[in-house]
Amino acid sequence: MPKTLAVQSVITVNARPLTLCRPVRPDFAQRLVEQHPRLIALNAAGKSQKDAAEALGISVPLLRNWLELLGIKWTNVQPRAPYSLR
Repeated sequence: MPKTLAVQSVITVNARPLTLCRPVRPDFAQRLVEQHPRLIALNAAGKSQKDAAEALGISVPLLRNWLELLGIKWTNVQPRAPYSLR
């Protein structure tokens, strides 16, 4: 029989349950619980996604994945400049 992985779809942050948009492994859920306050603080401080990713020591795509999982809307989104037409 194939092994089934344990997954979580609800985490507890500050004694408040938070439903994730999809189930994740328990070790990753614990990492999200630990980083949630820092994500909220960086967003409230108006940091860009690039600056926040550097502060957390992760890549921007991983930061965006965490934001999606946690349902956090980032306030300081800096769109990429248009391509040069030279």
